[in-house]
Amino acid sequence: MSAKFTDIPFNPVQEQHVVCGAIPAGFGAPVFVANPDAQAADLRELLQLYPLLPTTLKSAHQLKEQGLRASSLFRPDAYVLGPPQTVTVPKMTVRPGHTLHGWDEVVFPPSPVYRVSDAVAFSTQPGADEVQAVRRAAIKWAQDVRDDPDTVILAVSTTGSPTAATPLERTTPYEIALTSASGRKKWHQLINPEWDERYQRQIQRAHPGLGTLKDAPCFRQVADVLLRKLRGKRVVTYGRNVQYAAIYTALEYAWAGDGLPNGTLWPDTAATLTTLSRSRWECARLRQGEFGNDWDSAEGHFALPTEEPAASALDRCRMTATLLHRMADPALRYAELNARAERAVRDGKSHTPRPLVGQRLSRIAASRDAVLERSQGSCENPRCPDPRYTSARSRNGSYLLEVDHVDDHARGGEDLPRAMIALCPNCHALKTRGTVTEESRALLRTTALARHHELLPHAL
Repeated sequence: MSAKFTDIPFNPVQEQHVVCGAIPAGFGAPVFVANPDAQAADLRELLQLYPLLPTTLKSAHQLKEQGLRASSLFRPDAYVLGPPQTVTVPKMTVRPGHTLHGWDEVVFPPSPVYRVSDAVAFSTQPGADEVQAVRRAAIKWAQDVRDDPDTVILAVSTTGSPTAATPLERTTPYEIALTSASGRKKWHQLINPEWDERYQRQIQRAHPGLGTLKDAPCFRQVADVLLRKLRGKRVVTYGRNVQYAAIYTALEYAWAGDGLPNGTLWPDTAATLTTLSRSRWECARLRQGEFGNDWDSAEGHFALPTEEPAASALDRCRMTATLLHRMADPALRYAELNARAERAVRDGKSHTPRPLVGQRLSRIAASRDAVLERSQGSCENPRCPDPRYTSARSRNGSYLLEVDHVDDHARGGEDLPRAMIALCPNCHALKTRGTVTEESRALLRTTALARHHELLPHAL
């Protein structure tokens, strides 16, 4: 094996909107090829399975060069294989008595592409309504996933790297776990990665409670069982690309007998992709970023959360199940936002003047988001003649509701959900520009506080 084995990182974290190590089948987007005409006849036959990349689709890098970004980097409109590159695979010993001689390989590394017509200026940041709409879509996704009987949660413990210098250093599984959407165990298996024993000792030093991988079955011995459990399922992972890449490369190793460079297209590739496309592959990490993280203006997408460490793949499945539950439950979401708002108040971030055509007070975004969650699309004024008309959506998917402080923010009204209320445009206009009696204000104050106390205990 290559002497570089001590440099191989464990549990690599990659940008999740970049496909690493595998061609994306089952990702819900079409796949195109670029510049395939100069290839040999046997490779052209395989490439003809994919249409040519249209000029209306560009990579994130190409858009950025034009000062643009995709409206959502997390949701590519398609993927492209290529343009082709020639890579040299070095000579290496993969295991005692088995040496690979170096060779040149034409590869088609996959990457996401986006519609130019939907691109926006790179400096454009989503407004408050758009952020709320994206978060609401993430909540709806979590609810759908939890309610879908075909959902399984997959976690794969891996060694190697999606961007490895040699084929056999690519992402490789040594543990696989499957649970239901609620976290109930369905399958848990240690895997012998079939690498040099020094790699296995390195894995076990990093995870001393793992057990002996040398005595575990290799992937090809359990592949059929795993694929049967995944077939037709909605496969939810935390970090889809790394997890998917590990399964893809393990399948590739099973039929090729050796590792191949990222982007290699062989006839058996099509069969592997057909197998993987029988499942829907979805990423909880991306959704969590949209659910609760801030916009990263330097990268042009919502910030990706850091994966919390877990003792085993089974533990990571259950952590993902807990995340889905927290995202899907409005009471838990409300409690999370309320706690964030209370921390902001304690940190002195409420009633802070900010310049905007004169002096205005800054508002805590979490408080506004919490009130919108609490309203569930209805005007919270008990005397509103048509409170549910606001459940119709605006163009960006947000509710037609406006959040206001019951007692004026500028005069010291609390910048917390319990002292704020969601109003339809008509009720908000009456409160702001009409004659508001103290009795009406008291009714709004009581309503906001009652709704706050009604929802919050369900999350505790």
